[in-house]
Order: sequence, then structure tokens, then C-alpha cells
Amino acid sequence: MNRLSLKIFISFFATLLLIAVGAVVVTGYVVSERREAAPTAMRDLLQGAETALAEGGRAGLTEWLRGRNARLFGTPVFIVDEAGVELLGRPLPPRRRPIHRAMQRHVPMLTGPDGEHYRFVFAPQRSPVFGVFSLPQTRGAMLLLAILAGALVSWALARSLTRPIADLQRAARGLAAGDLGTQVAPATRRRGDELGQLGAAFDSMAGDLRELIEGRERLLRDVSHELRSPLARMRLAVGLAQQPGSNVTAQIARMETEIARLDALIGAILDVSRLESGARSLQPVAVDLVALIDGIVADARFEAASSGCSIDWTPPTAVPMQGDPHWLAAAIENVIRNALRHAPPGSSVDVALHLDPGAGTASVTVRDRGPGVAADQLGRIFEPFYRVAEARERSSGGAGLGLAIAARVIRAHGGSIAAIRAEPGLAVTMTLPVEAPVR
Repeated sequence: MNRLSLKIFISFFATLLLIAVGAVVVTGYVVSERREAAPTAMRDLLQGAETALAEGGRAGLTEWLRGRNARLFGTPVFIVDEAGVELLGRPLPPRRRPIHRAMQRHVPMLTGPDGEHYRFVFAPQRSPVFGVFSLPQTRGAMLLLAILAGALVSWALARSLTRPIADLQRAARGLAAGDLGTQVAPATRRRGDELGQLGAAFDSMAGDLRELIEGRERLLRDVSHELRSPLARMRLAVGLAQQPGSNVTAQIARMETEIARLDALIGAILDVSRLESGARSLQPVAVDLVALIDGIVADARFEAASSGCSIDWTPPTAVPMQGDPHWLAAAIENVIRNALRHAPPGSSVDVALHLDPGAGTASVTVRDRGPGVAADQLGRIFEPFYRVAEARERSSGGAGLGLAIAARVIRAHGGSIAAIRAEPGLAVTMTLPVEAPVR
């Protein structure tokens, strides 16, 4: 049973318990009063019966019983002759018993003028607790008690439930109005029930939404900045080409270079956008991960040779998996080229593949020996257009989208990507599911 349900249950159970305790108290009070008033009531009842019997005999006693509709504290009174016949012909109660002991000693056997004897019989009373609501003396008190107890507990429960709901409504309105810093009240989050959990979930959602919107705004600024740079260089080339005596061919070649950069940048931005949809953008087929990395490393070694770097890769046995070969190749290639871009001349970039049959995963680790990344920036290098200051600045090349694309590709395949400091350098590990885990 969850906490909110338990709270509601306890509240209503406490209400019923309070009413039951009140019933016992009121009943005890009424019963006590009856016990004290019993002798007087019984004496009056007996005097009336004796007078009727003395004046009219059996017929007079019968008329008295019929006219009085004899009752004692709401309990029906029967009068039975020596033959066991009730004077009014009424059937006797199946569980007839003598009257209460407090009354019994005050009720002698009635004797008529003809010497016939009559005795009183009382219908059995219900339990004082459960019969209290049928007593005229207690109906009003018990009804008032039930109304007051129900109203008090209901008010407390309503306050307990509506206060956090009102707080959540306020926070939701603030968020809808554009206040991304809005949060629910601390008192709501500290609740131990489902409403407290809902408040904490709302704050978490608001934080995620704030980060998402801020990330989108930052992405728009970065995209506009990245697009503006090649456009500015193209304008400059056009201006130089229009000047008398300028080398038009060289300026056209420069514009073609900037157009190619612009096209590559737009393509990368579209790739990031498509990969935001996750696995829906993939077309998985059977892929040999080792053969895929072999082809990427072979191409990258030409680029590495131009800067005096090398790639250390020892292919293991085949690692089959299901994946999109185009996007997997793009992810792994982006990580390797990023490592080459920051590797010092003459150093090596290590590419390793580790298979974990127990977990059903394969991990591809790419390590360079460059300046590395500060610990507080390791998680952000997978964000679009994010560049680390100093060592991995804009002059190192690229638009800052390679690792962002790699991260989205790996996550779309159900894997994970992480970066750690390698001292020196940076190590990026991509973990991919290759088969069902061994149990």
C-alpha cells in the first residue's frame, strides 16, 4: 500500500474509530442513567398494572396493556398468564428473558382478584454499542458526533492533499509562463508520499526542460556563428575578386573551399538533428565490428602519416553485432579523427577493442597523447559545438560536432560513450551491445 493510500485509510479509520469510541461513551452514559432510573420507572409500571388488574381483572389489565403499549426504556413489555398466553395475543420473543437484575427485585408476580397469577416478560435488548443509534435519547448526540468527527478529519485530509496540489499548479503556471527557474515549495518536496515524489519529479522535469531550452538556444547561437564564419570569408573573397588586378582564380578556389566547409557543416548539423530521434534514424543489419574498424583505421593512417603520427591497432577476432554500418563507421571515425587532430606530431593514437561476453558488450577505446581535457569538462565534449579552451580550440579544426554525432550514434544503438583523462591525453570509450548477456 502506498503512502497516500495509507494516509487516506488511516484518516477514515480514525474517523470510524472516533465515532465508535463516542458511541461507547454515550451508550455507557445512557445505560448508567437508565440503571439509576430503573427502580422508579419499574415502580410506576407496576402500579399502573396492579391498579388495572385490581379494578378490571384480566380484562382491565389487558386494556391497560393495549392502551399503554407498554414499553420500558424502549423495550417492549409482555404480560403472560399462568398458561403462558400473552394477554394481547402477541408472539413472545424467541429469546425472552427476565428484566434487568436492577429491575427484577422491584417486580413481584401480579395476582388478580380471582387468584390468577401474571408475570412480566421483556424482549431481549440489542448490544448497547450497536443498538445505540436506535435509542431516541442518543440519536441526536451520535449524529452530531459523526458530523463533527467526519468534518474535522475531512478538513485535515483535504488541507493535506490540496496544499501540495495548489503548489504544483502554481509551479506549472510559472513554468508555462516562461519562468524556467520555478520550483515547487520545499515543504512539498519533503513529503514522504506520492505528492512529494510528484513535486520532486516536477522539479527534475523543470530542470531538464531548462537545460534543454538553454541547450537549444546555445545551439542556435553556435550554428549561426559557425555559418557566419565561412560566409564572411566568402564575402571577403568576392570583394578581393572584384578589385582590379586581383587573382580571380585564387579567390574562386577560396570560395569553393569555404562552400565545401559550409556544406560539410550543414551536413553535420543535419546529422545531429536526425540522430536526436534515436534508433528511428538507424537501419540495423549484421555488422562485423572488427572489419568496420579495420577499414576506418586504414583510411585514417593516411591522414596520420601527414602529421607524423601513427595508429596502433591490433585487430582481434570477428565481433558480429546488429547495427547501422554507416552511422557506426561515422561515430568511430569521428572519435579517431578527433584524437589525430589533437595528437602531438610523432605520437601514436591507440585503438583497442575489448569484448565482454558476460555482459554481451564490446568496448572500443581510442586514446591520444595530446593535452587532454579538464575533469570538469569531460562530460561536455559530447555537446554540439562545445570546444575546450586552450588545447582544443577552434584553430585545431572541426566544427565541434564530431564527438556530438558519435555520442548520439552510440546511444541510438543502445550503448554508451565516456571520456577519461589518460595522463597524458584523452581516452574515449564507446560501449556497444553485441549480443544477449550470458546469464
